[in-house]
Amino acid sequence: MNENKMINGFKRWGNSPLAKLLVTLFIAILLLIPVSAIKELMREREYRRDDAKTDVINQWGGWQHLAGPVLAVPVEEEYTEHYDDRIETGIIRHYLYILPDSLDVRGDIQSQVREKGIFEIELYSGQFELNGVFSKPEDPLWNMDKGTILWDESRLILGLGDVRGLSQSVDLIWNGKPAEFQGGTSGTELFPVGISASTPYAEDEQISFDLTVNLKGGGSINFFPLGGETRVSIESDWISPGFAGSFIPTKRELTDHGFSARWDIQSLARNYPQSWIDNEVSWDNIYQSGFGVDFLTPIDGYFKSHRAIKYSMLFIFLPFITLFLFEIFAAGKLHPFQYIMVGLTVCMFFLLLLTLSEHMNFHYAYLTAGLASAALVSFYTGAVFKSAAKGGIMALLNALLYLYLYMALASEDYALLIGSLGLFGILTGIMLITRKINWYELGKK
Repeated sequence: MNENKMINGFKRWGNSPLAKLLVTLFIAILLLIPVSAIKELMREREYRRDDAKTDVINQWGGWQHLAGPVLAVPVEEEYTEHYDDRIETGIIRHYLYILPDSLDVRGDIQSQVREKGIFEIELYSGQFELNGVFSKPEDPLWNMDKGTILWDESRLILGLGDVRGLSQSVDLIWNGKPAEFQGGTSGTELFPVGISASTPYAEDEQISFDLTVNLKGGGSINFFPLGGETRVSIESDWISPGFAGSFIPTKRELTDHGFSARWDIQSLARNYPQSWIDNEVSWDNIYQSGFGVDFLTPIDGYFKSHRAIKYSMLFIFLPFITLFLFEIFAAGKLHPFQYIMVGLTVCMFFLLLLTLSEHMNFHYAYLTAGLASAALVSFYTGAVFKSAAKGGIMALLNALLYLYLYMALASEDYALLIGSLGLFGILTGIMLITRKINWYELGKK
């Protein structure tokens, strides 16, 4: 007798709304496993995209920067070493580095797209014109007792991110006369990578220079305030620039056809002087003062898919709650397996969104994945409850849910606001629908 009562008690509890809610919650949590697998797949596809981008950019010209030009002048210093049995004398060679009094850089950058597999990699090629004026420092040997400056052996060095990006020869006019650049930095250690030209320094107080560099690259282009006054002007057809580094443009203009930007920087804004000997200023010191443009890829399908899957629990719970309310108001019953089918269909939306966005515009991918999953859930709901009306209600619910998510994805700046208001609205709707349900009486039925 007691055993029968216990069995009947378990049956009643198993048919109660509380038991159904707990089972539904357990299924929803269980569905986090396929959601996590889809997230991992998204990361894997992003890694493949990034590897393809790195390979193509490195083959094209690399991540580029323009540093300089800087005048490197050899300095020979005599030394004397006293030993017990002899006196040794010799000469040590140093380098005196001199920055230009003024440095003007003007760049015109054009973008292009290369494909590797299913991935599109955006690259650029640009022409840069640099000109300025050098002056001899007043007291260049402030830290040497004896030294001879070899002005006639001076060299002009230009630092680059990757010399493979040089698409043409570099034209240089030094003090009104043409000069020729050669590979490497001729023993100077200021720039890790670069080119140099023999530029004998005359007795003139000021010497002007003009040079033209045609450079290919991808990802970014950076500059450095290596002039007493540094002015950099860039124009490009790239529509999604990101201004990065230690200085932001003093002027910039963004349009649907590209951008233009200008930087004006004084030497007092950096942490190194106009001239120094050897490693008193290192490349790290200069690199930290860099600024420039990151050629950002417009928000792609991977980024939006990552943002979309953050709402996965909402997409699972809301259909589950709707099905649960259908059970209550229609006095029907759904098996846990049927909840699992609906939840897996929701998970398939995110997988479809990821795969389709690799082959078509994200908006069309979203529309296709949303229509497919919403139609399947609506059809399944109508078939299970044998009610076209309930299938229609589920279709409307899914349409509103996918529209809500699309608005959150499309408006990055207001995504949190849209998300908070949307969740509050959903909670309000559920409370209004269930406000008159007597849950205790419901459990007795």
